[in-house]
Amino acid sequence: MYPTLDPAESELRRLRVLYRALGDSTRLRVIGLLAERGPLTVNDLSVGVALSQPLISWHLRILRLAGLIDTTRQGRQTICRLRTAAFEELHEAEARLISGTSGLAAQRPAGSEVPDVG
Repeated sequence: MYPTLDPAESELRRLRVLYRALGDSTRLRVIGLLAERGPLTVNDLSVGVALSQPLISWHLRILRLAGLIDTTRQGRQTICRLRTAAFEELHEAEARLISGTSGLAAQRPAGSEVPDVG
């Protein structure tokens, strides 16, 4: 059984996942295309960012697992849609982090205690 995370630690992990997914220029270009043009097929995205279908699919998987895009099947095509709600969640979590209301200050990582020297 996995230990349950408190809300602040869960939010920190969510931010890390989002930042990692957004930390690649190809994935940022995919997000830009979806924002500009709306839902696109994997083939259209492949052409739009000049990548092979297997490579664009790998990037799309990362974006999907991070919750930044949704995919649906229509016959033989996979349609990708931007999840704008994920970006709203990101902005809200960032605002809590930089305003000091995330609850992280109350936590101390294991092993961070200062030893008594004296």
